[in-house]
Amino acid sequence: MNNYRHLRAIAAALLPIGLAGAATPAGEPDFEAASIHGHIEFLADDLLEGRAAGTRGYDIAASYVASAFRSLGLEPAGNDGFLQHFDLIESRLVEGSGSLALSGPDGTEALETPSDYMLSGSYLDPETGLSAPITFVGFGVTAPELGYDDYEGVDVSGHVLAMFGGAPATFPHNQRAYYSTAEAKYPNAVERGAVGLLVFRTREHYERYKWETTVQAYAFPGMRWVAEDGRVANTYPQLEFGASLSPRGLEKLLEGTGIDPESLYDQAEKGIAGGRALGKRVEVARRSEHQRFRSSNVAAVLRGSDPDLRDEYVVITAHLDHIGIGPQRNGDPIYNGAYDNAAGVAIMLEVARALAESETPPARSILFLALGGEEKGLLGSDYFAEYPTVPMDRIVANVNIDMPLFIYPLADVVAFGAEHSSLKSPVERAAARAGLSLSPDPMPEEVLFIRSDQYPFVRKGVPAIFLVSGFTSSDPDIDAGKEFTGFLQTHYHQPSDEVGLPFNDESALAFTRAKYHMIRYIADDPRRPTWNEGDFFGEKFGRDGNVTGR
Repeated sequence: MNNYRHLRAIAAALLPIGLAGAATPAGEPDFEAASIHGHIEFLADDLLEGRAAGTRGYDIAASYVASAFRSLGLEPAGNDGFLQHFDLIESRLVEGSGSLALSGPDGTEALETPSDYMLSGSYLDPETGLSAPITFVGFGVTAPELGYDDYEGVDVSGHVLAMFGGAPATFPHNQRAYYSTAEAKYPNAVERGAVGLLVFRTREHYERYKWETTVQAYAFPGMRWVAEDGRVANTYPQLEFGASLSPRGLEKLLEGTGIDPESLYDQAEKGIAGGRALGKRVEVARRSEHQRFRSSNVAAVLRGSDPDLRDEYVVITAHLDHIGIGPQRNGDPIYNGAYDNAAGVAIMLEVARALAESETPPARSILFLALGGEEKGLLGSDYFAEYPTVPMDRIVANVNIDMPLFIYPLADVVAFGAEHSSLKSPVERAAARAGLSLSPDPMPEEVLFIRSDQYPFVRKGVPAIFLVSGFTSSDPDIDAGKEFTGFLQTHYHQPSDEVGLPFNDESALAFTRAKYHMIRYIADDPRRPTWNEGDFFGEKFGRDGNVTGR
């Protein structure tokens, strides 16, 4: 690589920190597109090798962000200065050790990987060997408030469960989001005595995402964080394995059962509960390798100005990691993550600068949190939620930013989760002040509210939103939805997500203004944000006193 280019990127990134003019709360901060560019250019440089959790490249990125916080005069809020360290365990399947076979009245058939299935390593056991009967259980969901139970009438004790991923599309949006999560589905399976999972997707999912996308995801080993007592978080020892089946794998699973795959796809689309034994067994074997790493979140506090509110916190999050080095695409093995999420971190740093230089700091304290391990399953945010460096009951709101796209002139923003709490009002006001509109969730089927770093805060009862650039362009000749979808299909989690993609400065600045004013509105309001009365997430997770009408 060209070392001069590396030095130039570092210089461009460091120069703008702290140089832009100060702004009062009533005024418009002098945001700098050059500053945003500089941060992205450094964080997405090949030198950092994709910033994967537990790597030297990520540690360099964390040191960079910590230095930026320090230069702004923010207070360290980690367990080691600005860093909150946490331990990780990585699991890899020993190459060639995995096997999965199906047996029934017509004999035994060994499935082929990757065309039929994908199997990952275990986080707990070095070796797995299992033979068990298979029972189909729909989506594996029990939702009593909706009168829905995929387990009704079936005994799955000692069985491997064949199930659709996600939750029924017929569910209300919020319930579908919650019941799609592992935290809702896996304990339910364990409680009923299941010993393993065979997961496949709906017809709708396969129309939007190729099986090859799943195969590529398995090329990157999984991780979990390790608790202070040595427990591996978010694992279920009773479930001895989980495997993903392709459409061809599902066809082989159903051969000889009298069940047509299309009938199951139809059942999923109609939201019909129901399970049945398949009259087959699965035999699984694998060996797993484990490796321990240490990673970190980067945490800093801007102390609030109001003596009655400064002990409360608005938490601003953006994940710092990406997926590192992986399969080559066009000769490039480095997955730089320029938009995902160097752009989000860059905007967080620019907002931090503007708030730190304001003549009157916000009333509440602001906790800036650059998170590690998001790409491995929200690890850094989940760890922080379990081991917060400020009292969790003093955190009043979380504003998360992940992969904002500025590839077209921006007309709107989307705040996933805004409909759940009083946070919708400050988002609307802030967007209008930045010349943008607030649009509703354009793709509720993706259940994005539970798929980024705000969700561990939601589970602790904290009202939260996930702010992204919208799907409308101010240029009527540009189909923003098509451009956004094109990015997801072409660049998302690919080496091509790097510096050099289209970047509209005015869109980035408008988005940054909206985020800044939103934070100020939340932090300066003497009233704590509240969950809306009757909201699903508020009722399920809300703390006493932060649900409207409670």
